[in-house]
Amino acid sequence: MRVLGIDTSTMTGGAALTDDRGLVGEYVLNIRTTHSERLLPAIAQILTDAAIDMEAIDAIAVVTGPGSFTGLRIGVATAKGFAYALDKQLIGITTFQAFAWQHQVFSGFICPLIDAKRADVYLEIFLHGQSVQKPKYCSLEWVQNWCREQSQPVLFVGDGAFVHKETLADLNNAVFPSNEGMVLHASSVATLGAELLTQGISSDPFGLKPFYLRRSSAEYLHDKVRDTDDR
Repeated sequence: MRVLGIDTSTMTGGAALTDDRGLVGEYVLNIRTTHSERLLPAIAQILTDAAIDMEAIDAIAVVTGPGSFTGLRIGVATAKGFAYALDKQLIGITTFQAFAWQHQVFSGFICPLIDAKRADVYLEIFLHGQSVQKPKYCSLEWVQNWCREQSQPVLFVGDGAFVHKETLADLNNAVFPSNEGMVLHASSVATLGAELLTQGISSDPFGLKPFYLRRSSAEYLHDKVRDTDDR
């Protein structure tokens, strides 16, 4: 089964192609250009190098969030467009699920942290492949207090872990992978997508939406201005 994986949840985004043998090709770029500029060229380059076209893809797996509001819209819209136009299966995967899958060999807690600015983060916590803390928007202080209560090591990954590494490193049970390991790889998105498909899990191209844990600043300001105008 050929699966195209797409991740645009953070500044580091990419695409990957996997099949039954494993990774075919992957494109990861951590530079300050928009996903709208680089996503389609990345997909085209992978397919060209693999000498296949989109019609030969069996399914598309995409990260739905949380993460960058604009980036997620670009990734999800691209995946939905391909799935609908080419009649391919679609699998929506949260940023947390993809990170937990990527680091599944770790025996302790896996805590993906997505930077939400202002010393806040998005998180979900996993142990042995199972979620033990549902997706949450919280302060870094909450993360520190939770970690101090645990007897097992806690692996921190994601851009939030990178941003707050110096603070979290003071925790006795905090563990960090290499900087490369903190980045979500689209190949993990693709392989998890293939696994979910074998379990009969897929998404509706019309119904799939980005997964947010809070409103964007633009939406908040819009409602605030509207409330003021209504007075």
